[in-house]
Amino acid sequence: MATPMIILNIKSKYSEFNPAMKQVADFLIGSYDSVVYMNLRDIASQSNVSDASITRFIQAIGFRNFKSFQVELAKSLSSAASGSESRQSNHRPIFEYSVSSNSNSTLDICREVFMSNIRMLSDTLSILDMDSIEGIAGKITKAKSVIFYGVGRSYITAESGRTRLYRLGIHSFCYSDAAEQIVSSSSVSEQDVVICISNYGRTRSVVESAARARALGAVTIGITSSKDSPLTGEVDYPLYTAYNYAGSEEKSNIKAYEPSCENIAQIALIDAIYMCTATKMDKNIIEQFNVSSSRLESEKI
Repeated sequence: MATPMIILNIKSKYSEFNPAMKQVADFLIGSYDSVVYMNLRDIASQSNVSDASITRFIQAIGFRNFKSFQVELAKSLSSAASGSESRQSNHRPIFEYSVSSNSNSTLDICREVFMSNIRMLSDTLSILDMDSIEGIAGKITKAKSVIFYGVGRSYITAESGRTRLYRLGIHSFCYSDAAEQIVSSSSVSEQDVVICISNYGRTRSVVESAARARALGAVTIGITSSKDSPLTGEVDYPLYTAYNYAGSEEKSNIKAYEPSCENIAQIALIDAIYMCTATKMDKNIIEQFNVSSSRLESEKI
């Protein structure tokens, strides 16, 4: 079954919750299809928090009271269930990366990894802001240059975006070094587009570069899986990919793996922006792209 929108919203805010709220989130994410039949006190007991903590959590995710949250969750569950596969009886998310997997067989591990990425892509598609993507594509076509900032695994996404736009004849650059990000973001103008990528939206150099570029008039775009993160407050266009709750650093201190789910969703989002941009480009640019593609083919053995 597709993940209900309310649960996607809770996951996206997870890194911003305090410890008590994370306990509530953990219970709701793991047992959300049972919550519609429970009262506030039952959920507090299951989450090992006070009734007041449940009320604060409900308000933090945008609901007036527990009843309004429960009604909306029921609607969300009904929508997610239509035409979707059934859930496992233990209510745990299906095929998410997990260091506590019940099986270590090669087949189960491979299935878990691939299905987790498929779910991440599906969940990301369901939360995309199409109007923002349309607006971003239009800004890119008019930009003097497009600059990408990303650190660590997010740099992979950033470099993917640079090479995509470069093929369209758009002047594009990518920086992962903090010093280079400072220099670059201090030199932008209102004619530039700056795309900042950070899984949790907390990478200092990326967030500060976004703020610096925005202050100078550049169009700023943030790609992150964490709503209400520092990055989202420093950009003109925040874009969200699904939050990999099972691999969350906040949820577990066990570092047995570094899932690539976020990066795959980010790269797919970059590809979508690239394709939307290409459809708005001058016909001559597309023809130039085809010429370069043909020449690259000649380099293959």
